[in-house]
Amino acid sequence: MAKKSTEEHKPIEIRFKSDLSPIWVDNMNIGMREDNICLIRFLTHLPEGMVEQIQIMTSKEHLKKFIDALCSSVNYYPTKKENSVKNNQLAE
Repeated sequence: MAKKSTEEHKPIEIRFKSDLSPIWVDNMNIGMREDNICLIRFLTHLPEGMVEQIQIMTSKEHLKKFIDALCSSVNYYPTKKENSVKNNQLAE
């Protein structure tokens, strides 16, 4: 018989960094490696061209959870359309 845990599960504390400035992004590019590690790049359109703002690496499983959270947040669940995404970059 398994032992019952006498410890209560404490909620995870989230610590926000108030010194981080928000950034504006217009575009995103996702690259996938063979080992299911993803590189996500967020970019901004400027008169001089596209400027990369941040790079994030995560697993494919985490990326799926992020996408689910984004879709749920805006109550938008897209269906796959022909030519909607070109070279893993958002269509303009």
